Amino acid sequence: MAEKLATKKAEKQPVKRKVEFSNPYVMKSVSLSTTPAQMVYETSFDGCAESMHNLSSVLPTVIKNENDMRAVNGAVENLINNALADLRKESARIKKIADDNGIQVGKLHYTHALPVQAKLTCNKAGQYLQVIVELDDLICLVHSAWFAGFVADDAKGALERQWRRKAIGVAAEIKNITNRAFRANAKNAAPEADDAPIIEALTGDPSPENESISTAAKPKRAKKAEVEEEVAA
Repeated sequence: MAEKLATKKAEKQPVKRKVEFSNPYVMKSVSLSTTPAQMVYETSFDGCAESMHNLSSVLPTVIKNENDMRAVNGAVENLINNALADLRKESARIKKIADDNGIQVGKLHYTHALPVQAKLTCNKAGQYLQVIVELDDLICLVHSAWFAGFVADDAKGALERQWRRKAIGVAAEIKNITNRAFRANAKNAAPEADDAPIIEALTGDPSPENESISTAAKPKRAKKAEVEEEVAA
């Protein structure tokens, strides 16, 4: 009798359902012509997009101080804006060299252009995708200038490596910022924490004892002098 009552009681209990959190996203189609841009997309985009999503959707739920969030977002925006500015400046420089020499920079064809479907889970991910697209445009310009004869063979390769590494470096720095921000928040939330604002950890000494994103927010400078000499050749 007791077994039957237990069975009926178990049958009446509501079944708990596991609900996965449903995140919004959009798909954006882009075509990448050059190998450097394709390599950056394949090696860096997904990881960077995940970090961007964590910064946009997860971090704000655990960091309540608006100044802390502004510091983190400002560091990421600074990286993206600087990268885009540098890419556009270099494109303008090459175009000016072509104009000064009366050379028409035309559109090239590529043997293995890659159409990609990029999954964007936040606006910041779209900004990094724009870095990759503008990298592709810049390398196309370099190739056009190379075909026209005013960029040497070794300079072409140097420019490809320089800007590919710069774009990959931006993604790495963004991941660094994300990890440091979460570690700083976890450290501050520990029982023995002194309740210091997280923003102090973002601007302090970047040692294991005092996590900081201040140094992560500073992208490494490329060797511009070397590239300028090669392009001038």
